[in-house]
Amino acid sequence: SRLTYSDVVEGYDQHQPRRMSNGRQGMSVCGAFLDDIRNLRANAVLIIGVLTFAVLVWYHSEKLFGDAPPTASRSRLKLNGGFDNIKNEVLDIEKAMTDILANHKGVSQAAELAKMAVREQYELRSKYRAAAIFVFKQPGTNLHLAMRNAAKRNFVKEIVLLQDLSKPVDSFGNEVKEWLKHPKEVYGKAVNYVKSTEPLDELHKFYACAAHTKDTRTNVCFYQAPARDTENYIESLWSTFLRSPSLLYTAVGAMTYYNDAELRFREDAYGIDAGFAYMNAGAFFLKSHAVNFVKRIEQLQVEDKTMYGPEVESPAKLYRRSADVFFSLWLNRPPCELSNDIVPYKRQIDEPKVYERNAFARRALQSESHVLALKLLLEQAITYRDGLAKISRVGRVTNRTLTTYRPDAYSSCANDKCLLITNVPAVSPTPTHLNGYQLGTRLKDLLERKLPPQECDVFKAHQYHYAVDGNPSTQWVTTSANISEGDYYGLDLLKLHKDLQNVTVLAAHPFQDEMVVEVSMRGRSWYPVTSKPKGFVKSSWRGFPVTEYVYDLSDSLAAAWQRILELPSQKHAQTPTPPLYIRFLRFRALKDYNLPFIVMDISYRVGKPLDALASKRIKKMRAPGN
Repeated sequence: SRLTYSDVVEGYDQHQPRRMSNGRQGMSVCGAFLDDIRNLRANAVLIIGVLTFAVLVWYHSEKLFGDAPPTASRSRLKLNGGFDNIKNEVLDIEKAMTDILANHKGVSQAAELAKMAVREQYELRSKYRAAAIFVFKQPGTNLHLAMRNAAKRNFVKEIVLLQDLSKPVDSFGNEVKEWLKHPKEVYGKAVNYVKSTEPLDELHKFYACAAHTKDTRTNVCFYQAPARDTENYIESLWSTFLRSPSLLYTAVGAMTYYNDAELRFREDAYGIDAGFAYMNAGAFFLKSHAVNFVKRIEQLQVEDKTMYGPEVESPAKLYRRSADVFFSLWLNRPPCELSNDIVPYKRQIDEPKVYERNAFARRALQSESHVLALKLLLEQAITYRDGLAKISRVGRVTNRTLTTYRPDAYSSCANDKCLLITNVPAVSPTPTHLNGYQLGTRLKDLLERKLPPQECDVFKAHQYHYAVDGNPSTQWVTTSANISEGDYYGLDLLKLHKDLQNVTVLAAHPFQDEMVVEVSMRGRSWYPVTSKPKGFVKSSWRGFPVTEYVYDLSDSLAAAWQRILELPSQKHAQTPTPPLYIRFLRFRALKDYNLPFIVMDISYRVGKPLDALASKRIKKMRAPGN
């Protein structure tokens, strides 16, 4: 019989010694390892390296973990005692640092201010709870998007949907039907659906806020028209509201902002300091204001029936149709409007977004309501001056209620994580000594314009928002041709931060590196930071070099703390200390310049925001039984 190929292979495997993979037949393991060492093969070098590292660790372990010198016997190595030594050294260092900080008056004062700022931030955000108000005729995609945008905010606790069924058809001629399958909740936030057949028009939002919020803890209302997209500024608008909650806060476009800034009135002799505001693009106001305003409107309607009689048409229609006008002026407090990029929701894919319409023409259509609102405000002021009681925003007007503070925030950053702050106005302040006739004449002249003036077009082309829109090709240019000593601009970071690393400014005014950088926790006291910026010329704008300035605030603040800790004890109390947390930063002019601010972009880099541990401790301290 003939042998097959498989028989030959099997016989060879059974009777021949196995060869090694590298061809070293018959070598033992030790011999193969010595051969690897002689030829510096990788596996041998790796093994020798590991063994050498282990020997080094073994040799130095007595220095690290024991009390005996490295030449001592291995039997005297005490690992547990060695670890205790390291722990004791760390505790000694911590104790020394604690003693230094406790005995340093400046540091201890900074710590107390930091605790106060953290507590204030926590209490404000815990105290105010908002209800989102939506008034609509027909439910649709825009309403769903608006509800979701509001519901995912922590400060919004409930949603009120008020369907206006006062007319059988909407403005497009479609039949208006009750929304039977309305949502019960959105993202865990309860939804209260209300239908109204009364022709209240703009008054609907105030009735919804005053009477249809179910949560008794709700004390703030947020209103927006369902067609408006507030995604890019709702958080910053809320943070601005918390700075002075007694005011009305709205988001508007640049043209509306300029128009409303001109329509502000102040008369110190009558105690008037008020202005008009546009609320459809997003507005925050106290629920107590809505309650008192509804009472005031109801009282005016009763007075009008007595005054005019049933056969004469009373101004009640104006109250309903232009309730926003009456509300903003009735508050007798200057509204805080943010000049933002206002756009509606897209109705379909690839549809271009339509920007704000002509604010001047809109105000002109409501001229009668504006005049009546000013007349009512003057009557209220005269009544107050004569010492007569009446219904006002909080019951009776006093000098204290007329003292207001308008935050210096003017536009939301494109990412909704900061705000532009400045003290340079877009419109010159109104005179403070105008009698009733002068106020009425001025209002009439302003309302007769249906097209924006040239000054408004200039402001719109270089508006506040262009400093923080993230687009280096746009620029905010102050309307004032000259910058005075003390003028500033900067950012509100919305929250306290413990690790502000750097700030980058893209600007064309040539005096940026001469301005002082200041930081603050609460915007009341400011600390100057010694930080020389690094400048890089990027382009040019109208003959001015556009330069990127980078400020390394982290190193500058660390160096400031180092200098403070090295001061003698007698200088501790008199030396200002940097804030431990930072929310506000600004650039302030130290002298006059014959040029405006020209800012293309402001950005910042920061570490983690205020750590949750501090907030948890405050919450624990405030818990019942603690």
